[in-house]
Parts: sequence; C-alpha cells; structure tokens
Amino acid sequence: MKKKPGLFGLILLLIMAAIVPANHAFGNDEGEVTVTSKVVNVREGAGLSFPIVKKIAQGESYPIIKEDGDWFEIQIGSNETGWVANWLVERKSGTSVAKKGSGQGTITGSSVRVRTGPGTTFQTVGSLTRGTAVAIIEKNQNWIKIKSADLEGWVSSDYLKTDAGSGGTVKKEKAKKEAVQSGVTLVDRLNVRSEPSKNGSTLGKLDKNTSVTVHRIKNDWAEIDFQGVQGWVAVTYLQLKANNAKTEVNPAADTARVTASNLHVRKDASLNAKVIGSVNKDETYTVLQTKGRMTQIQLSNSEKGWVVSWYLEKERVEEPKKKKLDIKGNKIAIIHDGTILRSSADGNSGIVRQAREGETFPVIGMEGDWYSIKLKDGKTAYVAGWIVTLEGNSEQIQRPGVEKYLKDKTIVIDPGHGGRDSGTIGVGGTLEKNLTIRTAELLRDKLQAAGAKVILTRTGNTYVPLSSRVGTSHIHEADAFISLHYDSTMDQITSGITTYYYHDYQQGLASALAHSFSSSMQVNNRGSRYGNYHVIRENKRVATLIELGYLSNPVEELTITSKEYQEGITSAIYNGLARYFK
Repeated sequence: MKKKPGLFGLILLLIMAAIVPANHAFGNDEGEVTVTSKVVNVREGAGLSFPIVKKIAQGESYPIIKEDGDWFEIQIGSNETGWVANWLVERKSGTSVAKKGSGQGTITGSSVRVRTGPGTTFQTVGSLTRGTAVAIIEKNQNWIKIKSADLEGWVSSDYLKTDAGSGGTVKKEKAKKEAVQSGVTLVDRLNVRSEPSKNGSTLGKLDKNTSVTVHRIKNDWAEIDFQGVQGWVAVTYLQLKANNAKTEVNPAADTARVTASNLHVRKDASLNAKVIGSVNKDETYTVLQTKGRMTQIQLSNSEKGWVVSWYLEKERVEEPKKKKLDIKGNKIAIIHDGTILRSSADGNSGIVRQAREGETFPVIGMEGDWYSIKLKDGKTAYVAGWIVTLEGNSEQIQRPGVEKYLKDKTIVIDPGHGGRDSGTIGVGGTLEKNLTIRTAELLRDKLQAAGAKVILTRTGNTYVPLSSRVGTSHIHEADAFISLHYDSTMDQITSGITTYYYHDYQQGLASALAHSFSSSMQVNNRGSRYGNYHVIRENKRVATLIELGYLSNPVEELTITSKEYQEGITSAIYNGLARYFK
C-alpha cells in the first residue's frame, strides 16, 4: 500500500532528529573547523598519545562538539567524534575562542604555583590547593591567568580544569544594580551554581559565616557575586538582612575601596587564618592598620577583620614611614626540592644542607635579601629570600629577575607567512604559518608580563607584505625585531635552530639568542650566522630572523609542534632578549 506523503515525512523527520547530535539540535553550536594541513590525524582523545581513529584532508570542515586546551572534539560521522589539534585547523564560525574573560576553572594539582607571568622564569607569588575555584582572566596555549580570593597570577594549563558550562556562558555584568540586600551563609561548603537550579553547574563553594551581596531572588535562589561572576545559592541557607544600615566612618581615618569581587576577611593577619566573612567589590571600609601583606578593616561598629592589601584601593593615602622589617615569629616554607641552605648570606658560601619541598624553618634574622633560619639541630643557615615563601606578616622578598631588563622595551614580533602564504608544509601536514603565530602569541604574553611593549606584525591568519613588516619595526622604533620561522630542506635528517642577522649592528642580538638556545634547549643549535633576508636586510633597527626547527624532519616536526617545545623555545627567546638588553 502506498504511504501518505505526510506520514512518510514525519517518520523521516523523527529519524533525522535522532541522528543529528543533540548539541546542534538545541542550538548549542560551537562552530566548525576547517582543515588547513594536507592531512590531519583525528584521535580518540585530546592528546598526541591517543590512537588515531581517522585521517581528514585539507579543506574539509567539521562541527565542533567541545574544546579542551589545544584540542577540538569534532563530529566526524553520524554517531562518531574525535579530537584534532587546534594548530592544524582553523575555526570558521560559531563562538570564537576568547582570550579574556573566559569564565571559571578549578585547580587540579595538589599545590599549584601561581606566578607573576606565563612561564617558569617568573616569580612565584603563592600556591593554590586542589579544588580551589578561580576566575579565568586570560589564557594562551600553555598558561592561564587566574584570580582567586587571595591570589592573582598565571598557572600552568596542565593543572587547571575549565568548569563545564562556565566558559563564555557565565559573564560578569557590565552595569551592576545596587545591591538590595546582604546576607551571611548558614552552612559550610555551600554550593554556588551557574543557574538558579540544582541542575546548574557548580562554580565553587562558600564557607559558613561568609558575607554575600544579594542582587535579586528568583524561585528561592539568591543571585550573588562570586569570583568575578554572578552565581546562585539557595536562599534556605542564607540569613538575609536589609542593606540600608551603613557603617559610620571616622572622617579623619583612611578608607579603602574593595577591588575584588568577593574578598575573604580573616580573623588574623595571615593567609592561613580563619575566614570570618567576605566583602564585595566597590564597598568602602575604614582602614585600621596594615601588617605586611594584610590590612585590618572595620566591618561594622563592633566587627573588624583582615584582608589582602593588594585588593584594596586606598581613598586617602598617607606616605608610610619606613620602619625596620619585623620578622620575629615568622617561618619560611621551602617551595623547591633541593633548595640549598648555605653557611652565610652569599651564593658562593658553603652548603650546609639541601631542603625538601614543604619543609618549614623559623626565621631568626635577615641579611640583605637572605633569611637566616634555625635548623632542627639548633644550627643557623641562610637561604635566598626569593626562592622560598614567607609564612607570617612580613612582605615577601622578590627576586630582582630578568624582567627588569625587558621593562618598557619595544619589541616587534614577526610571525612568518600567513593568509595565502602558508610557508613550508611539514611532513605530517603542519603549516608553518599556523606554527609561527602560535609561537608569537606565547612569546608576546611572556614579554608583556615583564612590562615590555609588544607589537605583532600580524594577528590571525592574514597575509602581510614583507615591506609592511619592516615598516612596523620602523614606525614603532623597535628596540628589537624578531622574525619567527620554521625551516625545510630536501634532507629529512637536517635539524636544529639557526639565528640570522644581516647588518653588523644586529649581530649582538643574534648571538645572545643563539647562546640562550644552546644553554636551555635540548636540540641541535646551529648558532648565529649571516642571512640575506628582506625583513632583516631592509630593517634599520636591531633585528634577527630565527628558523626554530625543521618541519621537513618528521621526528623534529613532532617535537616542535609539542606544547613543551613551544614553551621552551619562547622562554629561551625571552631570556636571550633579557641577556641582550642587560
């Protein structure tokens, strides 16, 4: 019997609805990627160690399911997905990968170091424990800038998990309405959710007796400020009060405005002290006293507490009187295995012993930037102040690092090729133009964190003429121009890094960078040499062109496209520039 067209169409529609992935059916489109390399391996998981499930060709496009670090999960069949490296494809549409304002994350390591910049050469400012919820401020391929209640800085992306449902969906409101109520949490480990529902993803947890600012109430849920975004908690677990009684402020006293969205208030002047509540962004409090990194504020007529000083902006500042650093009662904690304890405050003095990570010692004095500490056997030893953390009320000693040589320098980074000019193509399909922009962005973030002014000759996949690249160097009066490339030759065993200069005045920079590569990179260093390339030949500024490895060598291609190599090579260039400017 012939079926009616209407019934047949309905059946076909139901079948297609079952086949089409749910994320597209409900409009949760993450965009799609287009393959930019000749052949790209699709893997079972987000990493080069996972088995290959399929190979896809240049020009093909696939829908994005989700993103994890440097990898996209894509739809490669009706019921089949796989993972591709993001440097081998180009995102065409849908949600773009935002570098700033990227949502929430959770620390996954047991004690993750927070640094002042995106690299291991930057100073450690503290550490965060597993499970700590953080706001993601900025990120690149290898590092993520985060903000917690007590710390702000960069952590390795290996130790941070982006919370599902938060990246790009939970956004800080641009114009906040005045809070109508405030409240205090009644239970420990109160879940803060992304939506007013138990089904909302968990952004983090609040301790008992934490003060919160409530913006509105919806279906028995209260919207509050949490780690730089808006979150929701169950009203049942809040004690609400009207926000109309203001604390009297002594007009003769200093006041300070809170700059963090949700700042812990502690009982004593220590980051390890008990949390007794929290204060919110733009609230103003009377400043009572300051000890080291902590400031005591007046919470109400009878309550006071301590907060981290760098999240306060004083509204009436008096020049502080310098006084002798009081270190009595403080302890230092070892943060690196094998830290050397010496017989005197001198890096050339005798070694007393080596300390393990996590060991603590009481501080009995200071000599310059060195702490004198008391060992368990009663003897005295010395340790450099910038390689340990101080547990107490005094300020942390900061190492005079190489960043001082880079501060305020103008550096032009030139990612080779781009757009219609793909550069060389690796044996495995790697496009030089994609790899150079990846390297340039990692290097830019390191240099900017050191205070340098950084200009890229191109951003994204665009074609820029050689004359325009040189023009950028001249217009900005670059202190250094770095052109990044990856090499190729018919001989597939040739490998290594080569640094080129053209003019005599460029030789010093090339030599400094070549020396940095030889001292830090476990690859063949071909040294610095003369090269007749337009971007250095026509450049009136100090300039160099670097071939960072051979894509024609299949073994080296695997190495130079790895996250570890990209991190190492950009750190070497960073240190080489600092050596040159020193």
